[in-house]
Formats: sequence, structure tokens, C-alpha cells
Amino acid sequence: MLEYLESVDSAVFLDINHNLTNPLFDAVFPSLRELTYVFWFLLIVYFWMKNEKKMALLLTVSIVAGALFTYPLKFLIDRARPYEEIASTRLLTPAEADPSFPSAHAEMSFLAATVVSRFHPEYAKYLYPFSFIVVLSRVYVGVHFPGDVAAGVILGIIIGKVMIRVAQRKKDIFWEVSRDHYGG
Repeated sequence: MLEYLESVDSAVFLDINHNLTNPLFDAVFPSLRELTYVFWFLLIVYFWMKNEKKMALLLTVSIVAGALFTYPLKFLIDRARPYEEIASTRLLTPAEADPSFPSAHAEMSFLAATVVSRFHPEYAKYLYPFSFIVVLSRVYVGVHFPGDVAAGVILGIIIGKVMIRVAQRKKDIFWEVSRDHYGG
């Protein structure tokens, strides 16, 4: 069964990596490697400057918690990157130093989108499509298998929901004076 799943993962990877090619994706998707981090950092700054410091704190703590879970998991599972296994991979970014599974970019993006959208549902229509583009880009540029990003999405949503529950229990830390704004 595992062998079959790996063959499907490789086939879908090759389909995205080879058959979706276009000049726009080739130009934009490699830059998302760093711009994803910049985007979420700027969103934290945005909330801070908007005087939603507790939202900024929750988003920061959530992203750090996600990384503290995901990075050790990557090394525990130790899955090779697609370009290490498939010679015909179109690698559009520098090689990554860490293992492939799960995708930390996918985890962070969906975690952050989940947390922010819980308290600002009006942002969901922007944050989830952005996160999906990040996920697609990681396969397109050749650094992740689809299974890596799917696991990252699932982990991000789960960790995001756990962090929301933590925040709801720690209202004195994460909620502003107007608790109604945060669904408290």
C-alpha cells in the first residue's frame, strides 16, 4: 500500500512539476520560498500596528509552536526531497537543507490562515487562497511531493485549531478588553 501511495505521489508531483509550467508561475513561484515568511511577518506587524497586539502575539506564538512541532517531525520521518529521488525534477529554487515531509511552508500558511480567520473571518477569502498558492508553489518548484504539502496543510489546520483553544483558555493573555471581537 505504501509503495502504491508513493507512486501516486510521484506521478502527481511530475504532473504538477512538468505539465503546469508557464512563464508566470516560473517567475512568481520561486519567490514564494522567502515571501511566504515575509507575508506572515508583515501580517503580525499589521496587527501590532493596528493595536491588536494580542492577535499579533497569538499569531506569533502559533507560528513558533507549529515550527517546534513540524521541524523535529521532518527529521524524524526524514523523507527525501523530490529532486533527490526523481532525476527529471524541474528545480526552480536552491536545494533545501531539511527533509521533505511535512512541508513547513504549508503547515505555517494554513496554521496562520486558520488562526487569523477565526478572529477575522473577513480575511479568510484572502488568506486561504494565498496559502493554497504557497502549497502549489512548493510542488511546482520541485521541493515537495504532494503528500508533503497535504500533510503540512492538515498539520497547520490542526495546530491552528489547538492554538485557538489554548487562546480561549488563556483569555487574560490573548484577548483584548473587548472579548466579543474575538468570539470570547
